[in-house]
Amino acid sequence: MRIDLREWQDIGELPEFRDSPFLPLKSIPSSIRPFVDITDVSPSGVRIKAKNYVGILPVSEDILITINPKAPIEDFLYILYKAQGRRVSIKDLKEIVQAGREYAKEHPNIFHFLIYVLLVELEKIRSFGFLKTSQFYIQDRVVKGKLLVKETVNSWLKGDISKAVCGNFELSKDNFQNKAVKFTLWMLLSLYSHSLRGEIRNNFFEKYRWFEGVPLAQGIDFVNDVEETIAYQTLPNSRSYYYDILNLCMFFITYSTLDYKSAKEVKVKSFVVDMNKVFEEYIYNVLREKLSEPYKAKRYQKRPLFDDTLKYEVEPDYLILKNDEAVIIADAKYKSEPTTDDFYQILVYADRYDVDNTLLIYPSWSGETHAESFIFKRKKVNVLYYNLLDVEKSESDLITAIREV
Repeated sequence: MRIDLREWQDIGELPEFRDSPFLPLKSIPSSIRPFVDITDVSPSGVRIKAKNYVGILPVSEDILITINPKAPIEDFLYILYKAQGRRVSIKDLKEIVQAGREYAKEHPNIFHFLIYVLLVELEKIRSFGFLKTSQFYIQDRVVKGKLLVKETVNSWLKGDISKAVCGNFELSKDNFQNKAVKFTLWMLLSLYSHSLRGEIRNNFFEKYRWFEGVPLAQGIDFVNDVEETIAYQTLPNSRSYYYDILNLCMFFITYSTLDYKSAKEVKVKSFVVDMNKVFEEYIYNVLREKLSEPYKAKRYQKRPLFDDTLKYEVEPDYLILKNDEAVIIADAKYKSEPTTDDFYQILVYADRYDVDNTLLIYPSWSGETHAESFIFKRKKVNVLYYNLLDVEKSESDLITAIREV
C-alpha cells in the first residue's frame, strides 16, 4: 500500500480513507513517529497526520507513506538547494522539472518525480559522454609513457632484469563525480527498488551498468569533493550537464537515512527532509545575499536568559544588524500559523538583546507575501507570511519588509 500525503495533511482527507481514516496497524514504528502525528487510535488501526517533513517513510513491510511538499516542485528544489548554500537559478530548475514532466507519464509523489528527473538528466551522459579525468597509471613489462627509473632499478636489484616500469596519464571515468552518481544509483536500487515500477527499475539497472569500471564507494567520503565541484563550478564547459546530475545525487544522498555495513547489507530506514531546518537555512541565505549596506544578517549569539551565572540561554535564529548594531531579532518557523509560545519566545529574545523590533517569518501558500504587526509593552512583533508559490518575488518582499520595519 502506497499512501501519498502533503505536508500537514490528515490521512482522512484522502478519498480512499474518508470512510475509515485509519492505517491497518496497531502502532507506528518508533523510527517513524517523529515525522507524523498520531491523531487517533481505534480497533481499526492508527490515524495519522503529516507534519513539516517531506520524504518517504516505510511504516511496515506492506505500507509506504510519501509526504510531498505543498510548494511547487521547482520552488521546493530551489529552497532546498539554496538552504544548502548552493547558487541555483529558478529558471534552470523549471527546465529540469519540465523535462521530468515530459518524460514521466505519472509521478505520484515528489520522490518518484525526482527519480524520473534523475533518469532524464542521466540521458545526457549517453548523448554527450562521460566526465573523464586524467589519472596516472603505473605499468610494468609494457614500455608506454615515462620510464620510472627508480622503480625500474629496484625491480632489477630484485633480480627481474627484464622488467621496465613506466607511468603515463590516461583519461578515466574513475573520479569522485562518477562515484557519486554510481553510489546514488546503487542506493536507490538497494533501498527503494520495491517502490519503483518495473520499467523504471530496469532503466536504473541499465544506467548502473554504464558505470562499470567505476568502483562502488563503500561510504560517502566523496560528498565534500562533489559539493566543492558544484559550489565552485570546476567542471569543463563541455561537461556542465553534470551539475544538474550531481545536484540531484546530493539531494538523494543527503536526505536518505542509510544503515549499511557493505553493499550487501542494507536496511531501509527513511528518506526525510526536515522542512523547518531547510526553511530556517533558506531564509538566512536569502538575508545574507539580498541585504545591502548598512544592513546585514548574522546567525544567533547565545545570551543568558536571566543572568551570567545561570546556564539557560536564548538563541534567536537571526540578528538583523544596521551599522553592526542589532536592530531586529528574527525567527523563521515552518508551521502553518504562529502560536502564543512563538510570541513569548521572540519577546524574550527582544528583551535580552534590548531590541524593540522583532520579526517572525512563516510559510504561506496564499499567493502573496503579507505582514501583520502587534505591540507588546513597547516591543513590536511583525509577522511575515512568506509566499512559497513565488519564491523569487517573496525574497524581494522580505527585504522590503525588513527595511520598512
